[in-house]
Parts: sequence; structure tokens; C-alpha cells
Amino acid sequence: MEHTRFTVRNFAGLSSVILGLSMVTVGFGALDLAMVAPKGLDSVAAVGQADVLVSGIYAFFIGAVDVFASRVAIAEGEGSTARRLPVVALALLGLLVPCQVIGSLLAAGVEPVLSFFGQDPSLVPQVGDYVGVRTSAVIPVILYIVISESLKICGLKNLSVATLCCGFVVNAALNWLFLYTGLSGWFSSPAGAVAWSTVVTQTLMALAGAVLLGRQLRARRTPFRKPERAEVAAEFRSMARTAPGIGARHLNDYAGTIVPLLFIGTMGVRVTAAAMVATKIYTLFCRVPQACFAGVFVFYGYALGQDGTDLAALARKVRRYAAVPTAVAAVVTVAALPWLVSAFAGPGLDRGLAVTLSLAYLVYLPAYFFEQLHGELLTVHQSGRLLFAASTVLTYALAIPTAWFSVFVAHSAFLAIASKGLSTAALALVFWHGLRRRTGQTVRSESVSEVQIA
Repeated sequence: MEHTRFTVRNFAGLSSVILGLSMVTVGFGALDLAMVAPKGLDSVAAVGQADVLVSGIYAFFIGAVDVFASRVAIAEGEGSTARRLPVVALALLGLLVPCQVIGSLLAAGVEPVLSFFGQDPSLVPQVGDYVGVRTSAVIPVILYIVISESLKICGLKNLSVATLCCGFVVNAALNWLFLYTGLSGWFSSPAGAVAWSTVVTQTLMALAGAVLLGRQLRARRTPFRKPERAEVAAEFRSMARTAPGIGARHLNDYAGTIVPLLFIGTMGVRVTAAAMVATKIYTLFCRVPQACFAGVFVFYGYALGQDGTDLAALARKVRRYAAVPTAVAAVVTVAALPWLVSAFAGPGLDRGLAVTLSLAYLVYLPAYFFEQLHGELLTVHQSGRLLFAASTVLTYALAIPTAWFSVFVAHSAFLAIASKGLSTAALALVFWHGLRRRTGQTVRSESVSEVQIA
């Protein structure tokens, strides 16, 4: 199939679509904040804080998405999607049950934890309301994400775009209905209303995406085969062994960024505000390399499912493909830093400090590039144990302690951010060695179900 060929045009097309999708996804959060703003500053603060907590919770569940997506990409490259997709999909459904239980248990502890750490009492109920609603719908949310990934992997990226854009409009309409009409009385808080709007929208997007995906795959005239129970059970056991490790790696990435910012928060409003602006700018910049990494993930999966693939040569090739857009985006970001800071600047912001802290993030960009890229390739190889062990040790034994030292001993926000480069470089080295072991020889893929587990 043409869309599985690793060419500049195909890679650029897929990565560009992923970049656009990620920007629209960011727009969902911005839309929620904008529409809840008239309800008061406490609602804005609650939604903003709760969204950060929800992102952390879902970071772990993305491990299940990655395991599913990598297997679908391998099947698509192998040409066995019609045979393998029903098996992997049923196994995923079994995996989502414990995910839902974990999400609900975590939500139940949000309000007590916030109260214990002295959070503003006026915010705690709204934050708990928002998190509780969002985590009550782990299954439909994850289903939407995996269906969107399947559309892109199966060469239907335009349908993925259409689904997301329609969802954005639906989300805006539901926000208005739930916040500013008689329906607002159905919800205990504005934050809860916004959360329900998101959940309903994502459920509708999941249903629409499933219908579109099913129709397009049936159009290939390759009949779906009813999965055997033993086959689904074997796939479930394999996914259950791998997904937690990959999810923990995402959670560790999240902690490695958020915890240093919490430390910086003790340095005063001036420094905290500058750090938040720098973080926002860096987050926007990262959309470019992350889109490239996502494209690499898909095409590497295709190749792993094809016969006689020289994985070592392919790994070198994907590095070049992802490096060029990342380097260009970095140069543009550095050149535009004064204007970007001004765009996010509020009254009294130390713009010079915001520029300096933005540069602190970019100091370790090469290490970030190799760590993230090799992490994606190892995810395709289902190396959950390596991803978990390395990221856990280096996050909690190196990244967070060095950030603590930078803030509370060296009193430097710049070092608190830039010091993450130490753990990132170490992870990049570990992941590189792990990848070399898996790409040292040409691999013939006999079956998608025989993906090697690290």
C-alpha cells in the first residue's frame, strides 16, 4: 500500500497532519478556559489546575494506546490489518477495564490530597468535580484516541482531521449549552459542566471515528475474521505485560517536568510567572518534534511488519527525517523568543527572565531529541520493561533531585530547568543501547503476534 512507503512526501504529509491535530487538541483546553472565564476567576483556576491533573492521570493510560497503535502499524505494514485488528481491539477492551478502575480510584483521592497540601478551599470542590467527570470516562476517551490513531495508521488521516475539527465545534456548542442555558442547573459547578462537555464530545468522536474506520476498511474488500478466544487472550496477556511500562515512562516524563516547576513555584511570583511563560513557549515548540516522532512511530511500525527490513539503516534514516524539522523549528523559536514572550506577557512580567528560562529548555534539545526518538522506536519494539526501569530510575534519582538542588541550594530557576538535560542525556544513551540490540540485524516479521517483548 502506497501510504506505508517511507518517503519524504508520505512522512511530511503524515507529520504535518499530526502537528495540525495536536494544535487543535491544544485548542480544546484553550476553548474551555475561554468559555468558563465569565463564570469567575475561581472557575478558570479550577479548570486549569484540574486539566493538569487529568493530563498526568491519562499519561499513564497512553501506554495502552501506544501498544495498540504499534501493533496496528505493524499489521498494516504486513498487510494483515483485517485479520489482526479485531484481535488487538478486543484485547485492548479487556485492558481498558483496569484502566477505568484505576482512573476512578485516583479521582476519589484528588480532593483529600489537594486539601492536605493546603490548596485554596474554594477551588478544591471544582477541581475534584472536573477530575471526577473526566476520569469516569476513561474507556470512551481512550477508544477515541486509538480510533484516531487507527485512522492515521490506515492511511485515513484526513478523516481523523475531519473528526477532530467537528468535535471542536461540538465541544464549543456543548460548553455554551452547559454553561449559559437552563441546562447549567444540571451540573454542580462550571468546571463540572465543562468536563461533561468534553466527555460527551469525545464519546461522539469515538463513535463517529469507529463508523468511518469500519466503512473504509470494509471498502478494501478484505474480509474480517472472527477472532479466536485463545488468540485474544494471548494478545491481552502480551499487551498487559507491556503497556504499564510504556505508560509509566510517559508518567515519568510528566513528573520530570511538573515537579521542577512546583519547586520553582517557591521562588516567588516573579520567577514563577516567567517560568510558566517559558514552559508554554517550549510546549508549543515541542509540537513540531513530537509530530515528527509520531510520524516515525507509524512508519517504523510499518517497516517492522514487512519482510527483510534493515532496521539499523531505517533507524538512521528516520533520525535524519525528524532532525531537520526540529532544527528549523528550534532556530525559528530562538529568533522569535522576544516576540513570543511578549505575546504571553502580562503586566509586570520579567521578559528578560522569561527569555532566559526559555533558552534553558533548549539547552538540552539534542538530548531530548535522541531520548524521545529512540523511546518511540523502543515502544514499537514493545520494550516496556526497559522504558519503565530507565525512566523511573533517572527521573526520581537524578532529574528531580538535581532540580531540588538547583532551587533550594543554588537558588537558580535556570539550572532547575536546564538540569533535566542530565537525566535526558542519560536516558538517550540507555535507549540508544537498547535500540542497537534490537536493530543489529535484518528482521523478517513472520507474524504481528510475534512482536518481541523486551
